This record gives sequence, structure tokens and C-alpha cells, in this order.
Amino acid sequence: MLKGEKVSIRAVKESDLDALYTLSQDFSDPGEFMPVVISSQTSFKKEFAETGFWHNQTGKLIIEDKSSNIVGEAGLFSTSHYLDGRELYYRIFSGYRGKGYATEALSLLTTLFFTSSNFNRLQAVTIQGNMASEHILKKANFIFEGTLRQARYFKGELVNLNMYSLLREDFQV
Repeated sequence: MLKGEKVSIRAVKESDLDALYTLSQDFSDPGEFMPVVISSQTSFKKEFAETGFWHNQTGKLIIEDKSSNIVGEAGLFSTSHYLDGRELYYRIFSGYRGKGYATEALSLLTTLFFTSSNFNRLQAVTIQGNMASEHILKKANFIFEGTLRQARYFKGELVNLNMYSLLREDFQV
């Protein structure tokens, strides 16, 4: 577990599964840029049973506030076999946004990544126009690398993605 002033990030526990599944599948207020990805509770629990949602610097972590409420999730995943790094994601659940939780969770996740792995690169993509997420990444010293044109189908249309990265040499604890 890594603790900040507002939130902590930690591995998912079996006792978290029902609450985390319910929160992660609640798309009544997903935010303007959150893709809707539905999974069954059976496959959700099966993945946890197989990997605990964390394996080889890849997986899902819980973001919780000081009262131990699950306020979001964050994680890392491999995008290609030749990339010396991981891509990150973060999501703050409805009712908890606008409190600085994503900013602090990103800082904690970045620290975890660079202090617990030998990877050189951490990257993130945002849907072009997601100014809030881009602001969070820039505050964390991520560098804008460019635009991936028409890279994703989202809400019925092809959208551009903006790529950001942070290299080990640019990381500061």
C-alpha cells in the first residue's frame, strides 16, 4: 500500500470484490470520456482468482480515501511486447471526482512503478479534448508526445488519442 494525504493505492483484496465490481460497472455517471466496458461478475471474480488483478507489473489497484472508501481504480497494462514500460489508467468513481484524488493516485502509481520495476517508460493516452485528465498528467510531469489519429472508436465515432509519457530519467520521488 502507498499512502498519500488524500488517498492510498493498494492491491485488491477478496473482500473488495463485490463493492469494486458494483462501482466499476456503474455507468450511470461514467464521466464524459470513460468508455463503457461491461464484464460479467463471474469473469471479474475468475480474473481475480487467477491473478489477484496483479501480475508482472500489470493489473488493477484500488484507490481509497482516508475513510477506506473505494473511490476509484488505477492500473498498469502492457501495450506491446517491444515496449520497455507500461501504460497506466485511472478512474475516479462518480461522487468522488473533483477532490484531487486522481492527481494524488497518479503520483502514487508513478512512484510505485518506478521504485518497484526496472521499466524505463510509463505512458498514458487520453481522448483528445479530455482536458481534466491531460491537466493531471502534465502536473505529474508527463510529456505530450503526439496524437494518435482516429485511434479509437468511442461513442459512435473515431476519435483521436493524445499520448503522454514519463521516462525513468524524468521521474522524481
